[in-house]
Amino acid sequence: MSNRLEDSLLKLKKGDLEGLREIYEQTSRGVFTFILPIIRDYQLAEDIMQETYVKVHDKVNDYQEGTNGRNWILTIAKNLAFDELRKRKHETETDFDDEREQLGSYYLSDQIDTPTIKLANEILPEDEMKIVLLFAVGGYKHREIAEMLKLPLGTVTWKYHDALLKLRKSVKK
Repeated sequence: MSNRLEDSLLKLKKGDLEGLREIYEQTSRGVFTFILPIIRDYQLAEDIMQETYVKVHDKVNDYQEGTNGRNWILTIAKNLAFDELRKRKHETETDFDDEREQLGSYYLSDQIDTPTIKLANEILPEDEMKIVLLFAVGGYKHREIAEMLKLPLGTVTWKYHDALLKLRKSVKK
C-alpha cells in the first residue's frame, strides 16, 4: 500500500478532514471503476462511490494502521454496492418496465460508453470486463487487480490478455 494513502488515512483518523480529500483524490477513480461492473449503472455507481467516502469518514477509527488501506476502502465500496443490489432486487422484482433489469444487460452510461467499451460489454464475460475496466479505466496494475479481486496474478493477466484477444478478433470482423 502506498505510504501516501496510509498517511492520509491516519490524518483523517486524527480528525483532519484534509485527509479525506487526499484519500478521495488518491482512490476515487479506482473505487468507481471497481463499483461500476457490480452495479452496472453509471449514476448509481457514482452515488455509491460518494457514499463510500462518507462511510470511510465515519468508520476511519476501525481502520488498522499498517494494513492495506486501498483494500479496506474497496471492501467498504463492495459492501455498499452489494447492499444496493439486494435492495434493488426486492424493488425490481415487480417492476417489469425497466428494460435493463428485464434483459439483465450490463448497462453503462453514454459518459463512458465508448465504442470499445460497448463492444467489450457485448462480448466479454463479467469477470473479464471487470479486469479490463480496472486496468484500462481505473489505471490499476495487474497485481493490484489481483489483490482487489482475490485472484492469482496469473489468472488476472491471463484473463486480461484473453479479453484483449477477443476484442481484437471481434474488431477484425
